[in-house]
Amino acid sequence: LFGRFNGASLSHEQAVALGASAAAQLQTSPSDRACVSITLCHAFGIASAAGSALLSGAAVVLPAVGGIRGCGDPKQRAEVTLDILQSTAATQLFADSHTLKALPPPPAGSLLSLRNGVVKIGSGSDFLETPQHSYGGAVLTAMGKAAAKPAA
Repeated sequence: LFGRFNGASLSHEQAVALGASAAAQLQTSPSDRACVSITLCHAFGIASAAGSALLSGAAVVLPAVGGIRGCGDPKQRAEVTLDILQSTAATQLFADSHTLKALPPPPAGSLLSLRNGVVKIGSGSDFLETPQHSYGGAVLTAMGKAAAKPAA
């Protein structure tokens, strides 16, 4: 057992599968630097975000959010996330929808390295075709629970 997140168990195998899925979706490579702005106490943070980078040999960049309890204040998380995106030339961003909404527009030309990422929009771990989001010119794929397909 890897851990329990919001009452749900996450096995090592499930964590690796989530990381492998994200790495494939984003085409993560050893040259990437993944900014993980969501807590590692969440399956999205530890498995999909950090796991995708680690399985690909990429770097994991964690914003310094000392003093934040739980998921913290989105505005505070957004401020430190933008600082890390700029100072590390991060190539990928993993964020929740609250942090993404709180992120200020980046200064022109400050995020030239950012190429893609994932925004968590609800429960579930499916990559969704819509809605697509963007930040700093990079497309962020939505992750959540796919809508049930109508019966044929």
